[in-house]
Amino acid sequence: MPKPDIQLIKALRERTAAGVMDCKRALIAAEGNLDRAAESLRATMRAATRVHRRPTPEGVVACVVRERRGALIELRAETDFVSRNAQFQTAAGDLARIALEAGGDLARTLDAPSPDGRDTVAGYLHHLSARFGEAVTLHRTAGIDTPEGCLGAYAHNGPTPDVGRMAALVSVSGGGASVEIARRLAMHVVGAAPLWTSPDDVPASVRELKHTGSGDGSGDANESHRVIQSRLDRFYGMTVLLHQPFLFDPGVTVAEALADAAGDQARVDGFVCFRVGEDAAHDARVAQAAAFEWTFGNDWSSEAPAHIREVGEVRIFEVSPNGPKLRDDRDAVDLINAAWSLGITFIALPTGRLPGDFFPLSTRKAGTILQKFSNLGARLAIVGDVSVEVAESAALRDFIHEANRGEHVWFVPDFDSLMRRLNIRARSG
Repeated sequence: MPKPDIQLIKALRERTAAGVMDCKRALIAAEGNLDRAAESLRATMRAATRVHRRPTPEGVVACVVRERRGALIELRAETDFVSRNAQFQTAAGDLARIALEAGGDLARTLDAPSPDGRDTVAGYLHHLSARFGEAVTLHRTAGIDTPEGCLGAYAHNGPTPDVGRMAALVSVSGGGASVEIARRLAMHVVGAAPLWTSPDDVPASVRELKHTGSGDGSGDANESHRVIQSRLDRFYGMTVLLHQPFLFDPGVTVAEALADAAGDQARVDGFVCFRVGEDAAHDARVAQAAAFEWTFGNDWSSEAPAHIREVGEVRIFEVSPNGPKLRDDRDAVDLINAAWSLGITFIALPTGRLPGDFFPLSTRKAGTILQKFSNLGARLAIVGDVSVEVAESAALRDFIHEANRGEHVWFVPDFDSLMRRLNIRARSG
């Protein structure tokens, strides 16, 4: 049929709340029959609603900076097949720009006009769900601005500089603050995953847990100030941005690196970081769990080596086979710090100290933990028989093969194999 009458389109929109172009297409398909067009649109919307309710564990994070304002969004889908789609990634970038204009507010972003101008963002997400055949959701948004400073953005492991699986925005001001400095700090935030900017931002209840030594008030009231301060320093070194070892120079803290680059007057005003798959309340839950577990002795920074071995100029921190699991990249940083405190940069870790979800690569646990060793310049040997796991996963076999070709991470069946490999390297070097 010819182009539908504008009054028909208006009537169909009033019945269904669908977009103008959707109404137009439905009327053309129904040959101008308003009832048939309305039923067709409702059927499409019901299907999209069913899709929309399914879990969305995959996706991308997009960031945008315009002068002194920035925004982050997380756009989720059901599968990485969709999240790797160029149209999906373009949509994420478009939505980040809309979130910027909405001040990073999720509700305002959803109510804003869609990128194609045909609907609201909320309606646009339904259209994306219908297009890809799976749920697509705008999971969260955030904004940051700096009236007098600079903003830096960094997106990691993505197809473009503004889209990735992780992204951060960092605001710096004072001294010689610059966009490049802010961007390097954003890269650090993505890699080191701090929870707070400075110790002043740590909730008083969390600081008190570290002071008392337990969550139930049973800590030793006579514990020396030195021990308490040591506990706090380790805690801040894990969770507080300014106290963390700087990703690009682990010999100094972020605060020291910032002062060297921009002067003593430079400061970090704040940061925002998203990682695909995190719940919006992730940081609060991690803080609570970290405070509890570190307080009750599951603190890898106090890990003592079972043995310290030497091969040529290489000293090896041999981790005991007994003890808590290396749960995540935060534990990895703690373990690296424990080795560094002894002047050791090579760690041998038994497979028995790895978490149960380490070897299934779909969990991304292995990649997250091993990337931390690589980022911080620490070498790691994972020691133990993994033949069963390799037999069950060709992807894991290829992953281990590639790792063993490099220098940062090795997988070896036992300590004797590790010693032989290091001896060969020492003789050839």
